[in-house]
Amino acid sequence: MRIWRGRHSAPLVIIWAIALGLAAGMYKVQDIQPGLTELLRPVYVVVFAVALLTTWKWFRARTGGKKHDRRHADRRHSDRRDDDGDTA
Repeated sequence: MRIWRGRHSAPLVIIWAIALGLAAGMYKVQDIQPGLTELLRPVYVVVFAVALLTTWKWFRARTGGKKHDRRHADRRHSDRRDDDGDTA
């Protein structure tokens, strides 16, 4: 399914399905072993932070148009180098 500027939504669905699956698995482990609650709380934060970061990068990679396209110009700026032969 194409949603954001003609791009596929599969990467977003996969990332969030994995994050929710991991959270559900951790919740099940926490339900079986209540002593792990304090240990698993930071892991929840890390899992959802990674999911949010990848979602942000997915949206960011598809916005902006030509002015944000890094391939349209030479990033080395070879035309700014000195032509007098000083390489030191």
